[in-house]
Amino acid sequence: MKTIIHTRARAPLFKAFLLAGTLMASPGVALAQATADSASTAAEAIDSADIVVTALRRNTRLQETPLAISATSGEALAAAGSSSFTDLTRNAPSLRIVDSGPGQRRVLIRGIQSSGEPTVGVYYDETPVSGSVSTSSDAAGTTPDFRLFDVERAEVLRGPQGTLFGSGSMGGTLRVIFEKPRSDKVEGAVSANLSTVEGGKEGYSIDAMVNLPIVADKLAVRFVGYYNKFAGYVDNVILASDPTAKNVIDSTPAGDPFLRNDKDINDGYAAGGRALVRFTPSERLTIDLAAYYEKVSTQSPGWRLEPSAILGRKYVTSARARAGNYDENRIYNGTIHYDFDGFTLVGVTSYFDRDRVAVSDVGDTFNGRDTAAGCRQFLLRNVGTCTDAQLATYLPATRAIQQSSLYQPQSVKNWVNELRISSNNESPFQWTAGLFLEDRKTVVRSTLLTANPADGSLYDVDDPTALAYDRTIFDYLKQKAAYVELSYKFFDQLTLTAGTRYYDFRKRVGGQIDLGQIHYSSGITPYTEAKNKEDGFIYKFNLAWQANPDLMFYAQAAQGFRPGGVNQVIGLPAALAGYSSDSIWNYELGAKTKLARGIYFNVAGYRIDWDDLQVSARTTGTGSVFGLIANAGAARIWGAEAELTADITSNFSVSGNLGYTDAKLSQDQISTIVTATGRKGNRLAFIPKITAGVAAEYTHELNDDMEGIVRFDASHVGKSYSTLSPTDIYRRLIPSHELANLRFGVQQPDNDWGLYFYINNLFDDTAINSSSSSANTGGLTNTFSAPPRTFGVNVTKRF
Repeated sequence: MKTIIHTRARAPLFKAFLLAGTLMASPGVALAQATADSASTAAEAIDSADIVVTALRRNTRLQETPLAISATSGEALAAAGSSSFTDLTRNAPSLRIVDSGPGQRRVLIRGIQSSGEPTVGVYYDETPVSGSVSTSSDAAGTTPDFRLFDVERAEVLRGPQGTLFGSGSMGGTLRVIFEKPRSDKVEGAVSANLSTVEGGKEGYSIDAMVNLPIVADKLAVRFVGYYNKFAGYVDNVILASDPTAKNVIDSTPAGDPFLRNDKDINDGYAAGGRALVRFTPSERLTIDLAAYYEKVSTQSPGWRLEPSAILGRKYVTSARARAGNYDENRIYNGTIHYDFDGFTLVGVTSYFDRDRVAVSDVGDTFNGRDTAAGCRQFLLRNVGTCTDAQLATYLPATRAIQQSSLYQPQSVKNWVNELRISSNNESPFQWTAGLFLEDRKTVVRSTLLTANPADGSLYDVDDPTALAYDRTIFDYLKQKAAYVELSYKFFDQLTLTAGTRYYDFRKRVGGQIDLGQIHYSSGITPYTEAKNKEDGFIYKFNLAWQANPDLMFYAQAAQGFRPGGVNQVIGLPAALAGYSSDSIWNYELGAKTKLARGIYFNVAGYRIDWDDLQVSARTTGTGSVFGLIANAGAARIWGAEAELTADITSNFSVSGNLGYTDAKLSQDQISTIVTATGRKGNRLAFIPKITAGVAAEYTHELNDDMEGIVRFDASHVGKSYSTLSPTDIYRRLIPSHELANLRFGVQQPDNDWGLYFYINNLFDDTAINSSSSSANTGGLTNTFSAPPRTFGVNVTKRF
């Protein structure tokens, strides 16, 4: 049967357009409001040089900020139909998001990717968020994703931001700044979508905002709510929607062989909103209070290459038990700004509360083990032969877990406090200083739950007969830091900046196994605990030359880091429990230019040296072998980025971006403690060499009250690999892909209302963004991709 997994559209028009975009290069930079902390003026189109960002923790214009930074306004996000921060990948070079579905996203910038704490700091307003440490101490892989509606702007800061944004920002920082309440008028907005995926279900969403002044020019509230029903497109060819039906692989029924599948299983939903209060008792003082909430419930959008190849059909899975993500995120924030003469004080307190249940099918791990040989290997550890009595116990227990999932309830509670002061005058001497505290507690329970053979639904976790493994881990992280960044402008052209951050963290991890599993080589283990601590300094140096108002050059050397930790492995020798922080030095040259009115071109080149990588590895020696995180090896990354945005006419604009990343190990991942798979010269996992994006938008006046609009977006992501070593049996190729979106419609010139039609994934490319394999999948390849071609209609209204 013909396999159609990796076919990609090669429309000549699209290829030409994409090539033109890679030669141009920019992040669809649209326009932000005139100040970084106020939404009290109406949004209006302004020159790109006047975009104000807060990447330096104080207000600076985008083109005068000597950093590699992309800024996209909420207006631009809405124009492109963007609703998730995953869409920012087409707006910023060197930004990569490994998307495994809602709530399961890993954010990468400039090729900085490995197990452990996040390498990119993700902020919603002033609140940093991260995933749970899960069962593999890998908090980076489950970044929360709040819906992007009523956004002021999004900033992507490329390169280490450790001095100002702390740990977790060693590769860069992604910031989403939402619109704030306005006390001068009542306003509202609504956006409704209806869509359908080829070969899948219909989906829909509705987003709404209302802004209410309470006391004129003093107090206002702003409410945002949304509901998003996903358009499912993944079919399960093992589990039938009708439990009495035979499945496709075992016995194909007459007629349509897929009629009895469990169809479109990933048609879950996300719902949430936020409530914001802004109180401005005086011109100097602003107090912001906010509460955010989001709930996600969906089965996994992952599919498998092997059943797809057999059936000649994409987007199918052979999982024999349910898998998915069930997630609740809450943020509570209070921020106070006070403008003194010459400096501004900002105080922030944030509480991030996350409850998540991660479910993954692992039944294929135990395939072929329900034999006498399996009994000898896993029950007796290859010593002796199983008796009939032992087989009578072992065989049914093993067959039961051949239809099972890892069911992992997880909670994260993170309290962050920050106090900073920064200059707010026109002096040649500018500065920022601050204090930072973080207290994070994570609890992860990992269970192996058996499933109902009829439909794959999991039995109750509170039913002891359904449990085949039960482990609980408690992970505590406390951080404190102090930072300062100083800059001085000489001769109105040359600016020297130096910054440093002192950090101190304490990590404590404890756990217990209440029910062992012979196939995991684990037995009942009482609570044990290990600790780790570390402190130190990181530094940043920047030299910027404003040659003329339209041209700036900069050179930067900046350091980034992320905390070490303590392995969760129960029974691990104490000497191996802790692992230290890893760090990078980023050396960068860049230029920001204005080529003509409304045309901007920015470029940067960099080299990154990454030492003491935190890697997933196994212990060396002939004794017990443990899987753990340890420090081993080093990497070197060379890269370049270019961005261009051009307002060709008042109603036609184009933009594009191009990123090149050559990320390889510079040392073998071998130490006296562990041996990992990576060897010098191996490419880092999930990092394509080339990424590119292009966007074009054209509006045409139809009459005094209406205009037509057409927008085209396209992106290219080069090939990458899922693991480091070319000899790794679980290494998988992630093919290159191109995605194109077309959006057209009519709107009022002032955006009071709009009616749009769109086609996402215009050429129906099989855009795989993540593929992986492991013993837990029995060697099968779990794959996550963009949805197939999607048709939709969008209606917007502002009042």
